[in-house]
Amino acid sequence: MRLDLNPKSKEDRRRCLILDTNVLLHDPSAIFRFEENIVLIPLFVLDEIDSKKSDPQLGFNAREISQKLEQLIQRTENWEEGISIPNGRGGILYFVNNFMSKNFPDELTLNYKDNAMLSQIMGLQERFPERDFILVTKDRNLRIKGWALHIACEDYLHDKISEEYLDSFFQPVKHLQLTGEEINELFKSKATENWAISYRKKWRLAENEGVALFDPGEQFFGMAMRKGHQLKYFDYFSTRILDMPPKVLDAENQQYNFEQAVCMQQAMDDSIKIQIIIGKAGTGKTHIAIAAALEKVFKERKYDSIKLIKPVITKSRLGEDIGFLPGSLKRKLIPKMRPFVEKLRLFTSEQSDEGYRKLLDSGVIELLNLADIRGADLANSFVIFDEAQNANPFQMRTLGTRLGEDTKLIVLGDPTQIDSVYLDKYSNALINLYENALQNPAPFIAHICLIQMVRSHTSQWFESHIQSGR
Repeated sequence: MRLDLNPKSKEDRRRCLILDTNVLLHDPSAIFRFEENIVLIPLFVLDEIDSKKSDPQLGFNAREISQKLEQLIQRTENWEEGISIPNGRGGILYFVNNFMSKNFPDELTLNYKDNAMLSQIMGLQERFPERDFILVTKDRNLRIKGWALHIACEDYLHDKISEEYLDSFFQPVKHLQLTGEEINELFKSKATENWAISYRKKWRLAENEGVALFDPGEQFFGMAMRKGHQLKYFDYFSTRILDMPPKVLDAENQQYNFEQAVCMQQAMDDSIKIQIIIGKAGTGKTHIAIAAALEKVFKERKYDSIKLIKPVITKSRLGEDIGFLPGSLKRKLIPKMRPFVEKLRLFTSEQSDEGYRKLLDSGVIELLNLADIRGADLANSFVIFDEAQNANPFQMRTLGTRLGEDTKLIVLGDPTQIDSVYLDKYSNALINLYENALQNPAPFIAHICLIQMVRSHTSQWFESHIQSGR
């Protein structure tokens, strides 16, 4: 392919965007996102993608990129003008080789891929000075190095949301003050399970959203959840899972934990097939999810099994590789899923290794690696996907498309604790799913943010003071 990027006219102001490997691995459809502009992919990026095809975490995305590129190549007859990108804007794709700059700093070795990419971009700038070249990468250090070499750099922002929008998620449960007439309507039925009131649009509640109810004198008297055209009442003090009520750590300053109460109601509601729980460490996410799963499976017999899933992030940039050391998959996963194991130990009658190991050995509770989810049987299961902030949206889609009508999924995570080098707190699977649930509501989806730290007073102190830098 002959690369000619000279503008065809004075009106040709298209930018040239060079995509780093991490952008394509993060979003295999990234090449379609840049409108009418020119997309450049260095050949050594293709080498890196090829090396990830067998990777447990990134392999699916790597293979999908290759498939999309092959399809584009096959439909292109004349490569001299580049490969047409069918995005409705006339985008063009080129593969790039050579163009290494002779002015690249000697102290930066070209054996390192990032440096070779920067040298290539400098060479393109020298060869086509009338074009604007922008390196698109999710690697912050590479962007810094690029700016130092006078190369324009951008993060990949297609699936990002703003800081303000992210902060808006973390809101407490709404307080709803009812009139005397509305309270009479709420309690007019003799059967407590029928206590409800017609939903008013002015309340602006999402489906399955919970609220705290107050009377005209501003006294708290109960809670409710929107269910279609009704606001269904439930009693805060009767809300329990495995006989555990909502937890309040600092009773002197906080009398209630409304968020946990709503979370428990959603977790135990069989009509809710997908529940999304966002909260920082120590707010009770895993505790509530595991307790609900145990009660639904072992007490109510609603589901046959519990599936515990978590992205396994290693020190390697490869992501979820759990290693080639001897041992079964379960044996390797137990250390990686310590929060699950600790909760199982807490909830079993034998609070010892023997107790939870009996549950794992029975097969009723199964630990799953996210990389193996394509072959997993999720039928009639209570599925808990923890630390979803360390998965990408495509992995979430893969998991979601394997859910049946008889399966319940609880997705947990803290967007402030990202361990994967390919993700950030705006573009991970947890926030992507939460945002889509807000924009595309359904009666079988619920979401809640847990706010109160309930683990311990020492944890609360660290959360309040050390992280904020005070």
